[in-house]
Amino acid sequence: MTESLSFARSVLGGLHDYYGRHGIAAKLAEPDDEAPYASLLIRFDEIGSGNESVLLEMSFLPGLEEAEQAGVYLLQTFAVLRDRTAQERYTSLVQICASLNLTLPLGAFGVSEPGGALYFKHNAMLRAEWLEGESGVQHLDRVNGLALHQLHLYSDTLIAEV
Repeated sequence: MTESLSFARSVLGGLHDYYGRHGIAAKLAEPDDEAPYASLLIRFDEIGSGNESVLLEMSFLPGLEEAEQAGVYLLQTFAVLRDRTAQERYTSLVQICASLNLTLPLGAFGVSEPGGALYFKHNAMLRAEWLEGESGVQHLDRVNGLALHQLHLYSDTLIAEV
């Protein structure tokens, strides 16, 4: 097991346990051919007025060995609001995402391609020591809280355009 994978499992495992203690469904996913990195999948319900469920995927992005040797990691948080969107709504969705993104304090909404996924994405460059112990887990939970707040505020507007 590489040091990077060990670090990711440790941080994501701590967050998994934290959410478990708070009754929030979460699952650790091991690297595979499709996703060559460990990730934590966290299910949050009652997002927006439609009470949508959102699966937040958190993972440390691979391929940054030089930064990792210096104790710096890139954590990505990703949520798909809809797997598919109407191709004819692509331009409208991109414009709405761009408008919303100007006001967001964290992350961005996007559409992968015409007819593709509608998503929210946030990347953070973090030092390893910031993520140690319970304070590191609580920091990540607060970041997730802000991301969920934004999803709650804007998912209805975006989903209405799909």
